[in-house]
Amino acid sequence: MKKQISLSFIFLSLILVSCGSQNRGIADSPEYQEMVEMVRDLEFEIENEWANPTQYSRVNLIGNPNRIKFENDSVEVFLPFFGERYAGGAYDSDGGAIQFKGVPKNLQIEENLKKGAVNVMFEGSRKTENLNFLITIYPNGVARTSVTSTQREKISYDGRIVNRP
Repeated sequence: MKKQISLSFIFLSLILVSCGSQNRGIADSPEYQEMVEMVRDLEFEIENEWANPTQYSRVNLIGNPNRIKFENDSVEVFLPFFGERYAGGAYDSDGGAIQFKGVPKNLQIEENLKKGAVNVMFEGSRKTENLNFLITIYPNGVARTSVTSTQREKISYDGRIVNRP
């Protein structure tokens, strides 16, 4: 019994060590380092392929204008919205899209070694709506964006980096 517990402990320890070293390997890869540098320079653009509303099926965005563009110290966001709006905002000429253009507030860039990704978090506002963005970017160019609003249901998007410096 004692021998079986010891072998189980050794096996579990080896698994944990190998997982930890694998995450360090991701951080040391040239692709990961290039991605981190691109994000920290805030010079890239994301085009989304899917919208994921909270209460509805996924919506294919291919052919629909949408983007998140970082340039210098500002960001331009135009994302079609599918879902419920709460009290406050009304659909206007933009069709109810999530929009923000300007200098992001409370911008944070954090490496997530566990996922091998970089998280970009910021806040923005338009008219009476406050928006919180969380963008997770992976070395292969995949980007996942989550938007929380004071006037809409939460929505997420799946896309890719389309323009790199």
